[in-house]
Amino acid sequence: MILDRKLTDIHTHLEQYAAEELESALRHAGEAGVGWIVTSGLDLRASLQGLEIAARHEQVLASVGVHPWTAAEPLPADFPEQLDELLGRKVAVAVGEVGLDFVDNLFTGTSYRDDPQLRGAQELALRRQIALACGAGLPLIVHCRGAYPRMISILKEEKASRVGGVIHNFDESREAASQLLGLGFLLSFGGAVSYPEATALHDLIRYVPLDGLLLETDSPYMPLYRQQAQKNEPANVAQIARAIAEIKAVDLQELIDKTNRNFRALLRLDS
Repeated sequence: MILDRKLTDIHTHLEQYAAEELESALRHAGEAGVGWIVTSGLDLRASLQGLEIAARHEQVLASVGVHPWTAAEPLPADFPEQLDELLGRKVAVAVGEVGLDFVDNLFTGTSYRDDPQLRGAQELALRRQIALACGAGLPLIVHCRGAYPRMISILKEEKASRVGGVIHNFDESREAASQLLGLGFLLSFGGAVSYPEATALHDLIRYVPLDGLLLETDSPYMPLYRQQAQKNEPANVAQIARAIAEIKAVDLQELIDKTNRNFRALLRLDS
């Protein structure tokens, strides 16, 4: 057990837990050595719920944003203004979960593969939220599936390097990793690293330097290997840290210390 609570989880959705489940999950996280957890917004309602959870729990911080699946649906015209108001809360540390998904919505089955209108709606929402993040001086928490070339182009066009951020659940190429690291973005890895067959992902993790890396669980989603029947929890970031340390052949405590520093620097926790 890691007792100094230096572990960090950059990406969760804590509003998805029932009240009793949440209290249990946060207790388990503390027992596993997790000192900081970020809960990310999927839409305006979830963003507000995340802020309320963070206000009640010292180890939780909140990210406010509209997920690309939500962005593909009709949004209030003033959604950036509503998000900006939420960002005024003390516990708000980032804008997210934002991004592009040109594949599909895993929950509704909606496909974005050949729908320029839905893709365009995602791109517009992403640009507006990058502008919001830059105006607030806060980093971005980014989701991307099947759209890395387009997303990198938009990040460059909108000068998102002014605030940087993290690409959650990164699983693209070394070339994309290099471009994103060059733009000041960190790359986050979660439960997928625990799957023995994920050899391409393991090779990618070996390529990413420690100073460009963060840990996540995406709780309650993204279960670890042999835990597919269970609801994921932030405590499992300890197992993810061990898996990544083994893959990269580095000391576990070194990995934890470095990702802790990366986390704190990204979210300006020491300023």
